[in-house]
Amino acid sequence: MVKLVFLGKLRGEGRDDLVAPPNVMTLADLKDWLAHCDPALGEALTTMRTQVVLNREIVHDMALPIGDGDEVAFLPPMSGG
Repeated sequence: MVKLVFLGKLRGEGRDDLVAPPNVMTLADLKDWLAHCDPALGEALTTMRTQVVLNREIVHDMALPIGDGDEVAFLPPMSGG
C-alpha cells in the first residue's frame, strides 16, 4: 500500500483514508487517479505549485514508479511573514 500524505491547504476531510488501487503504478498515475476521485484536489494539484515528495525526497519526475511501502506527500506552496 502507498501511504498518501496531504499537507497544508491540501488536507481535507476523507483524504487521509484514500488508498490507491493496484493499477496506479507511477506518480503521474497517482495524480490522475486523485483528480478522478476528488476533482477539487485534482485542480489544486495542477494549479498550485505543489511539491511532490516520494519517500521524504522532493521529486520532479512524475514517471517515477511507486509501490507497496512508498510514502507520497503533496506539499503546497508556503507563504509566511
